[in-house]
Amino acid sequence: MTVDSPNPNERNYRPLAFILILFSSILMVTPIHMVIGMSDSGIRQPFAPAFVPALILVGLPALGALVGAFLRFQGPGGRFFGIMLGIFIADAILVALFAYLLFYVVID
Repeated sequence: MTVDSPNPNERNYRPLAFILILFSSILMVTPIHMVIGMSDSGIRQPFAPAFVPALILVGLPALGALVGAFLRFQGPGGRFFGIMLGIFIADAILVALFAYLLFYVVID
């Protein structure tokens, strides 16, 4: 395991990572709220099995974290920033996916 180098000229990624935590948590609440609301109100979902939304809600951010772990950012908090960047991008894709789902349900 590598330790962050004490070089003061390197960029500190910790504040950016904590901002991404905030944005990711905000983006993650909306799809969860939609899935719970759709299952409670009995709205017909375009995909048959009920476990698919849960699989997407859990799997996509986990996949983003895995991809983000392999990103290389040099500096304090660089690896953490990479993981949070992957989760943030996965959450943005998740919101777009559920926006499409909402559009499909409203139009159809």
